[in-house]
Order: sequence, then structure tokens, then C-alpha cells
Amino acid sequence: MSLENKIKLKENERIVFVIRRYGLTLFWRWLLISALLAVPFFFMFWLFQHGWWGEALFVIPMALGLFLAVRAIFIWQKNIFIVTTHRLVDIDQRDFFEQIISEVPYDQVEDVGGRISGFWGTILRYGNLSVQTGNGKVKIVVDKIKNPIYLQQEINEFRQQFISKYAHDFSGNVANVIIDKLYELELSELIRVAEILNKRINKLI
Repeated sequence: MSLENKIKLKENERIVFVIRRYGLTLFWRWLLISALLAVPFFFMFWLFQHGWWGEALFVIPMALGLFLAVRAIFIWQKNIFIVTTHRLVDIDQRDFFEQIISEVPYDQVEDVGGRISGFWGTILRYGNLSVQTGNGKVKIVVDKIKNPIYLQQEINEFRQQFISKYAHDFSGNVANVIIDKLYELELSELIRVAEILNKRINKLI
């Protein structure tokens, strides 16, 4: 499934950045996986001379290494942060069968922060990006990505462009903007809006 179908792009919306964790920060994990896959071959002949338990000691580390390699690649590919012209989408793939998707439209973004810290972070230019909403319901933290400060600046520019366009559209066509925003509300918020609308309609009838 393509990213466009997964996050259901709106009219005139396009994907600008697709961010994954910086690959070099997985060095120690891949070193362990490589050891699990390679070390048994150094003792292969000796292990095979000791019957079934030697064969088991040869197969088990390799099977574990293959499992960890498949899991690491799967989670790295699926764990992405998407920047579009309209919003931010964080797809947090925690395991094979657990995925959390958080979405923040630009008009709900309160603050975007980029941070680089530590020796290796400073040398390799990787760090964390945090996004806070105005209502405090969603806070996205994207760990160990390349050039987080540059991405912070880009997001702020897209946010300013979106808010400027939104303000212009709102002044020209209030009804369409309100209808579009309804799709971003939760059930409790929709119920509240419905109650206010009913009161307003009954007053006008």
C-alpha cells in the first residue's frame, strides 16, 4: 500500500518529506545480529562433532539472528514520520502487530522543536524532533533522525504557508472550511458541535 493511500491525502495535499530513523544509530543492533549469524560458522565443525546439542547450538543463534534482522528491517521501514503540505503524520510501528498513528494539522501545532545533543549526535548531525499541539492532546517525538533542526525550520515554513492560506480561505468561504474541519474532530467534539448547531437552527427557524 502506498503512503498516499495509507494516510488519505486531501485535495491539493502532497507529501514533502518521509523521515526514518538515521541508519547509523542502529549500528550496535546490527553488530549483534551479525555476530549471531557469523559466530556459529567459526565453530561449525566442532559443534557438528557433538551430536544433536552441537547442531542445536549452531542453529539457534542463526535463527535468532535472522528473526532479529527481519524484525529490525520491518520496524525501520514502517516507522516513519511524514510531512505534508497540510499536516504531520507519525506512524509508530512498535512491533509486528502494533502500530500507532498520530496526526496533527498545521493549525493545531503549537510548537516544533529540534534538538541535537551528545558527542555522536553532534558529529553525525542527528537528534530528536518534538511537536506539541495547542490543546495538549498530542505530542509527537521523533527520535534519532538526521538534521532535526533543518526539518524543524521546514515544518515551520509549511505551517506558516498553510495558516496563511487557511486564513484567506476562511475569510472567503466559511462554510466549506468548517465542514472540512469537522472531519478532524473526535466524537465528543462532534456531539458538542451538533448541540450548538441545533440550538442555532432552532433559534433561526
